[in-house]
Amino acid sequence: MNKRSIFYTSLTVSLLFIGANTYLIEKADSKVDREVRVAEWEPVNKGALAKEMPKAGVVASEEENYIYFNDEFGSFKKFLVKEGDQIKSGTPLYEYEVTDQSQQKSVLESEADQLEDEIDSIEDNISDLKRLESSLPSGSTDDKEIPIDASALQSEYDLKKEIAAKELEIDRLESQIDNLERQISDIESYETTLTVQSSVDGTIKDLSHAIDNPLITIASQSTIVTTDLTEKEIVKVDENMSATVQSDVEKKTQKGIVTRVATLPKNDPHIQTESLYPVEVKLQDTENELLPGHHVFLSIITDEVKGAFVVPVTAVEKDGDYKYIWILTSKGNVEKRKVETGLAVNGQQQIKSGVKAGEYYILYPDDIPALQKGVPFITALDWDKVKLRDLKKFDRPTILENLLLGILERK
Repeated sequence: MNKRSIFYTSLTVSLLFIGANTYLIEKADSKVDREVRVAEWEPVNKGALAKEMPKAGVVASEEENYIYFNDEFGSFKKFLVKEGDQIKSGTPLYEYEVTDQSQQKSVLESEADQLEDEIDSIEDNISDLKRLESSLPSGSTDDKEIPIDASALQSEYDLKKEIAAKELEIDRLESQIDNLERQISDIESYETTLTVQSSVDGTIKDLSHAIDNPLITIASQSTIVTTDLTEKEIVKVDENMSATVQSDVEKKTQKGIVTRVATLPKNDPHIQTESLYPVEVKLQDTENELLPGHHVFLSIITDEVKGAFVVPVTAVEKDGDYKYIWILTSKGNVEKRKVETGLAVNGQQQIKSGVKAGEYYILYPDDIPALQKGVPFITALDWDKVKLRDLKKFDRPTILENLLLGILERK
């Protein structure tokens, strides 16, 4: 098929198209008058929506540990660390001179016994938690798969988290006992100068050179992100909500989880000032934690849906107490479909029920004044999808036949 043939074929098609449509439009009682032209439509697809609460946040140490000194049975000699030092469990912190070895030994033994009792109590608690964990529904029984309820999964996660935290507490207490037993051993060897070691990893935040308690403050190496929420914001946030943290320094976004939601205001409440409630977010990427003091952009996800049908809010019409979207049916007409809506975020609307995946809907029904239930529709020809090389595959009679069918076979 040469260029001349393609030109005359295209010209013939265009003239027939224009002529036929002009005739149908001008004809009395023409069906064209009762059809609606749909310019923009899309298939129903699934997506995810998340409602976020943006807040400014700051990175802080997750916890602080305090070292105290009792001058009743000894006198302080010197610090063995300085502020800003990174220390490990077992690092010597300070020395003191024992004035009453017998009495100090009794005190140290009493403290060690008390810590042993704490460990026994925690171990009993861990056993109870593990029994509770084993009572939760498993993923399957025999050959039949049983779906696990989301609340059960959350409960299992919370139990594992609590067990891990208590096991870490046991490790810390055992380190304290080792420190006390070493001091007791030194006293039994008639040593008068004793050394106190750290039972935790961290950074020396503060030393009391006035020998006031706490003598030493140790900030943990693990960090959290803190922010303050207003009275209206705090009621929307719960523990275990997901969050994202973005740092201008690191130039990346990290995932986190809300670990603490205060129930008491940050400062004493006053009738003339708004109360603020502290909230803490733990970063999940522990290998790339931010330094304490860094200011970050925090976003708490207060509501979220995944795998839901999502359409633009422009596609949803409200009629009284009900909501509708306009569906393009396979029969060539429009259907006003009642739907149940859910979460709406940034111009996107969740559709809980009333539609199926792949169905086509009208994006802007308000722009079509003649839109009525059951009315036939026409759509614009997408010229970008018409390729001359495809036309070459058809002969002239085939093209004319299909063109006439498109014009004459009208409902």
